[in-house]
This record gives sequence, C-alpha cells and structure tokens, in this order.
Amino acid sequence: MIVPIAKYDAEGRCVKAGFSLRPIARAIKRAKKELAPSAETQERVEWTVVGITVIFGTVVAVEVLAAIAAIMM
Repeated sequence: MIVPIAKYDAEGRCVKAGFSLRPIARAIKRAKKELAPSAETQERVEWTVVGITVIFGTVVAVEVLAAIAAIMM
C-alpha cells in the first residue's frame, strides 16, 4: 500500500509529488520480526552446531591416532 503525497509552496503550487514509502517500510519491518527465529530455535541451532563439531573432532582424533599407530608398527 503506497500513500500518495504532495508538497505545496506558499502560493499553492505543487513543488513535489510522489509516494510515501513509510507503509512499505513498516510492512518490511513487521515481516522481518515475524521471520526472525525464536530464542528456543536459536539455542537448538547452536547445540546442533556444537554436536556436529564434537563428532568431527572425534573422527579427526581417531584418524590421527590410527595414523600414529600405523607409523609405529
């Protein structure tokens, strides 16, 4: 929804005609707020990332130990 606006000088002549972008800005702000993840969702994502990192770290550690064991044999 765009609201038409116009500005007039002291003599009543139109000096600027256009549309107000304020309603669009409000709609965008409202949409951003609705699409932002909740605190619970953010916490779940953080714990998921931590879990994946721990699993990858464990796999790398096992591979390094296996490589050391292979060299020592």
